[in-house]
Amino acid sequence: MIYLPLQIIVTIFVVLIVFRLIKKFKENYLKISEFISWLLIWLVVLVVFWLPQTTSYLASFLGIGRGVDLAIYVATLILFYLVFRLYIKIDKQQREITKIIRHLALKDKEKDKEKS
Repeated sequence: MIYLPLQIIVTIFVVLIVFRLIKKFKENYLKISEFISWLLIWLVVLVVFWLPQTTSYLASFLGIGRGVDLAIYVATLILFYLVFRLYIKIDKQQREITKIIRHLALKDKEKDKEKS
């Protein structure tokens, strides 16, 4: 088997990411479900780079023309899902910030009334 430079680069990249995932999980930055999800995604990336024919087999099983088409469809779905999760998280933070700002404004107003 001939190893392509891109396969080696991707392998090193994935290994570094997995180490970072483990570190973040140990530091309690990731829930177990998030850790497992990200780990699976990166392991699938590794498998696809080392055994690209696996996407062709799966694509033909699902009735999709080529393996690369399947990879693009799956990647697009994952990206849309992640963008959706980010949108929800940002929206929640904005609402929390607004709530805090209102609380602080009311608190400042009460202080002003006490002074006068």
